[in-house]
Amino acid sequence: MLDKNITLIHLSFNRITETETIQCIEEKISFKGKLRIISPHFYHIVLCKAKKELLRIVSEYELVLPDGYGVYAASRFLYGKNGFDKVYNGTDLYDIVLKEAIRKSWKIYFLGDTEETIRALKENIPSKYPKLNIAGAHHGFFDFSDSIIVENINESKADILMVGMGFPRQDLWITENYEKLTVPVIMSVGAGIGFVSGNKKRAPKIVRAIHLEWMFRLFQEPQRLWRRYIIGIPQFCFYILLQKFRKTI
Repeated sequence: MLDKNITLIHLSFNRITETETIQCIEEKISFKGKLRIISPHFYHIVLCKAKKELLRIVSEYELVLPDGYGVYAASRFLYGKNGFDKVYNGTDLYDIVLKEAIRKSWKIYFLGDTEETIRALKENIPSKYPKLNIAGAHHGFFDFSDSIIVENINESKADILMVGMGFPRQDLWITENYEKLTVPVIMSVGAGIGFVSGNKKRAPKIVRAIHLEWMFRLFQEPQRLWRRYIIGIPQFCFYILLQKFRKTI
C-alpha cells in the first residue's frame, strides 16, 4: 500500500492514481484481503479538524483519496508539484469502479440512501451499467444495532460494499462493523449511491470543468448544504493558510 504523503490540516491522503486504486482493489479481491476507501472533500477535512474522533476514524482507512477541486488546490498550494497531479472526484471514481466490476465480474452491494433511491437503483442500473452483478442493496435508514444487515452483506458474497449514508454516519457504521464484515473492499461513498441510481443529478460537464459543481449542488439542496459551502469554504481556506505560513495549526 502506498504511503499517505499529503497532509491537509490534520488529515493525510494517499497520492495515488485511479489506475493504482483499481489495482489495489483487484489485489484485495483476488487474495481475500481487506481494504477501506474514502474520498474526503474539503468539508470532511474541516470536520476532522474539529473532532478528533472523526479524524481517527478517517485516518484508519487504508486509502484516503482526494475529492474535489478544493482539496487539489490546497495540495498544490502547500506542496507545489508534489501535490495531487489533477483534480480527482469521488463520483467519477465510483463510475470507474463499477465499470471495472463489470469487466472483472465483481459483485457489488449497495448500502445507504433512501428506499426510493434503492428502487431507482434497481430500475436504472441495467441500462446504465449493463451486466453489473448486484449482490444486494438496502437503504440506509436502519438501527445500527440491527445485525441482520451485516449478515445479509456477508451472505451475499459481495466483493465490494458501497456505503452511502452521509459523513460521518456511514463511517461510524463501517468502523463499528469492520471486523464482522467479510467483504474484501468497503467504499465510503456519501451521496454516491444517489448519483449511481440517477436519483441525484450531477452538474453539467461545463460546470464541472470550471470547478463549480459545489455551487450546482448548493442550489439543488440549499437547506442541507448551505453550512458546508457558505461557512465551510472560508474555514478550510483559513486553516490551509495557517498550515502554509505558521507551519502548525
